[in-house]
Amino acid sequence: MKTNIPWLLLGLVLLTGAAPAVAAEAGWQRPFSEVAGLPARAPDRVLAYGNGESQFIELWLPPDATIPAPVVVLLHGGCWLSDYGIAHIRPLAAALADAGFAVWALEYRRVGEAGGGWPGTFHDIAAGVDLLATVNEPRLDRSRVVFAGHSAGGHLALWAAGRPKLAPGSALQTGRPLMPRAVLGLAAITDLATYARGGNSCERVAARLLDGAPEAQPERYAEASPAALGVAVPAVLLQGGADTIVDPAQADALPGGRVVLLPEAGHFDLIHPQTPAFGRIVALLEDVLGDAR
Repeated sequence: MKTNIPWLLLGLVLLTGAAPAVAAEAGWQRPFSEVAGLPARAPDRVLAYGNGESQFIELWLPPDATIPAPVVVLLHGGCWLSDYGIAHIRPLAAALADAGFAVWALEYRRVGEAGGGWPGTFHDIAAGVDLLATVNEPRLDRSRVVFAGHSAGGHLALWAAGRPKLAPGSALQTGRPLMPRAVLGLAAITDLATYARGGNSCERVAARLLDGAPEAQPERYAEASPAALGVAVPAVLLQGGADTIVDPAQADALPGGRVVLLPEAGHFDLIHPQTPAFGRIVALLEDVLGDAR
């Protein structure tokens, strides 16, 4: 008896909720170099929200969209460092667009470049997010917005979802913040004070981001750390159990967060669109949006 392999694979995809590429390439522990080397189509639009070289948005739209698409505001990681820019998140952005989402991916000033760090990085995130409310783009459904970010970008996505909790007069307060339906942290750093006390190369950057250790800058850590500030919308934290860059305990540090653990996943599996994590991300986005596309 002959087996129709393509239809068998399609059946597996439908059962698991994963994209075809994920089913074909299933596996964990992908290194950064592999993620950074993935091909990705160009964004559909690039929009500036400031005059700086790193102050821009890349917008991906679903192919042949006939109705406004739900929006994923996507923030890349890279230890908040200028060494790591938006390029490595483009494959995930393109894959999410192909799955039916509009992707609003922010580049922002980071530690090591003029204006990056405190408070410029946070001001950039606020300005880039809030531009979504006013941009002339009819293909965006601004009633269905989710913030998402990976690693340091997960920290910034969670922080952006907590801006209404900032005290009046805070150096990080900027106008009326755009709020999403929910926020999704992918290997997100939630507790900056704990993270800054760690010894790996990424953990050591947290003190540079805030211009000092937690003991030297307690007010800044209270305003910038999601674990201390809190979030104003439902938060989901997708975390790999084999992550060596962000301790899985970070996912448990956010009060009220819903933790989804992938025991075999490493740090970069969560932004690699050809690992099993991608299907989980799509399913979680659909879940927090509360409706089918």
